[in-house]
Amino acid sequence: MLKKIFQVELKINRQLLSAIPVILILIYLSGCSTVHNYKTLSFFFDGVPDPAKKSADKLNDSITRPDSLTIAQNTVGKAGPQMVVHPPYQDKQCGSCHDQSTMGKLIKTPPALCYQCHEDFKNNYKIIHGPVGGGYCTQCHNPHLSKNKDLLIRTGQVLCLNCHDNQQIMETEAHLTIKDTDCTECHNPHGGDNRNFLR
Repeated sequence: MLKKIFQVELKINRQLLSAIPVILILIYLSGCSTVHNYKTLSFFFDGVPDPAKKSADKLNDSITRPDSLTIAQNTVGKAGPQMVVHPPYQDKQCGSCHDQSTMGKLIKTPPALCYQCHEDFKNNYKIIHGPVGGGYCTQCHNPHLSKNKDLLIRTGQVLCLNCHDNQQIMETEAHLTIKDTDCTECHNPHGGDNRNFLR
């Protein structure tokens, strides 16, 4: 009886051993990209981040944004005078904004994150521009690098008209003759003492 039990156990162990190469090949073929292989990786490993769920504390305009990624791939390490680089990013001080122990999540939610180094606009203006008050600094500024002054993601009217309705703005009497004048020549983009943030 004991001999039969031993033979059955030996047979099961051989089957398990023969399955190990197949499992290793599946793991190898699945790679480590969570974007393409989430189901396979999460089957074998605990804690694989779901790429479909976006973390609320990730910046909208982080380095994963397509235009930022292109800029970064072409310039990091060789950024010349034509590039504006955020000093912590240039100095590789990622830990000043990102928690390195949690796969780079932000250490604070914007705008508190930005106000660690930059001025808190709520102290300067009676009325705050919506994205500023809501902590959406990255709607206008790239947190890593940009080819534009002040790390802007766009320049001129295009920056403002990305959110504001072009037709409605251009139909107002004050804007009839502005042509391609930069909006920030008349309006403060962060806030002001009046509803239109006039300088």
